[in-house]
Amino acid sequence: MSRALVSASFLLIATVSTYAADAPIKQIEIKSSWSGLGPSQKTEFLIHHDTGEYRLGSTLIDRARVESLSASIRQPVQLKPTLDNLGMNEEWLKQTAEQLERDADHNDGGDSTLYKLGNGSDDQKWIFRHAYTDPRFMEKVLPEIFRCCHTDDYPHVEVVVSYLDGSRVVLSSHSQSEFMLPWKLEMGSTKVETFNKNISVALASLLPTKAPNRDRISGEGLGLALAWVVMGAIENDWNLSNVKAHASDALRKIGNEYEILSSDINPYHDVTFGVYVKDSTVEGEENLHVDLRRRDFPAGFLLRAILLYKDNTVSGVDQFLQTVPRYEDLLLAVPWLARLRANQPKGGTTLLWVHDKSLSDKALQNFAADMHVVGKDSLADEVRNVQSQVAVLNVSYGDWWLVLPDRRMILWRYESVMGLLGWKTSDFHERECTDYQGVTGGCVGAVVSPEGELMN
Repeated sequence: MSRALVSASFLLIATVSTYAADAPIKQIEIKSSWSGLGPSQKTEFLIHHDTGEYRLGSTLIDRARVESLSASIRQPVQLKPTLDNLGMNEEWLKQTAEQLERDADHNDGGDSTLYKLGNGSDDQKWIFRHAYTDPRFMEKVLPEIFRCCHTDDYPHVEVVVSYLDGSRVVLSSHSQSEFMLPWKLEMGSTKVETFNKNISVALASLLPTKAPNRDRISGEGLGLALAWVVMGAIENDWNLSNVKAHASDALRKIGNEYEILSSDINPYHDVTFGVYVKDSTVEGEENLHVDLRRRDFPAGFLLRAILLYKDNTVSGVDQFLQTVPRYEDLLLAVPWLARLRANQPKGGTTLLWVHDKSLSDKALQNFAADMHVVGKDSLADEVRNVQSQVAVLNVSYGDWWLVLPDRRMILWRYESVMGLLGWKTSDFHERECTDYQGVTGGCVGAVVSPEGELMN
């Protein structure tokens, strides 16, 4: 921690401790509201001091609960979430991991994280357990559960604590995270944020059981929320475990030639691969997906291979390894792409291989349909005649270019400005694509020379 940050931290601690003095609380005003996919909720509560006692309406409130909230406000400001200040020691992590596995074994499918854990292999469950019970690993992923935004709902809580000496503190949060952290504290002209969960626990104890946001404020879903971010962090290892169990030979062969960045077996599909199963009578398709690199690849360039997985066998591995280098050579030989990589080394580009070639039959079919819409059937015919020699380049999800054998490039479709590889949207006239149309962008069919000049 820098000296400036340490100084700021001590200043905030001093400010809170001084302002939120030991004066008795006069009243606590709580406003809690929620909106989202369901009926909106809004409730207001007033806890008032009454001759040494505290009441919510006519209901007597345990004085210790009120004092607990007052004490938590005076505690040091927590500038960031940590395992320690959230009470998650090694024993807590171990017990919570065990409970999550028990819950996963009896999950009815209502929670996707528990479903995934419950359907994992013994090795995958070990990977999860090993990560979840490792404090160093968990300290790294912990901040993820406090990043906006996780869900399609809008919680809001405001608490005004008024003291008998005339001072007051305002707490507020619209966080979707467990404990609704961080809390914003306003004390006169001073405003701070804190990840102090004790404020949340104390506040939850004052709220009626069915009050809006009470479950979130209490942090009762912390263990499952943390499991969700752990699953994201271990995704590559989780998927690799599955691939090793079902396609170890293919993985070994590919690994002898490339560094394997990620791998998975799944039934996914998009405009270039896979089968969209609209009803149960249509047979789907599973594929082995691997993202690969060679040591001599330029920065930001990788290879994605999608190979048919059927009857516990991966097809086309040998053909892929023998043939894909010529597509690599083609892509890396385009002059204007090389200049672009030199100027933007962090820009990511991916060469695609599907089953037995780069431009799959599905991709060609969709490309031809899109070119018909934009009035460029002749371009589709030209590509069809050299299909086996065309390299497909993905810049980001939904952004596709074709590289012809003479090193001309065709902007097929795009969704993001990044996918234009330095061009502007005003340089092209896009139309809505015939299938897999994104929210933005569209289909273009623009041809760019090897030197980077727009040809049509």
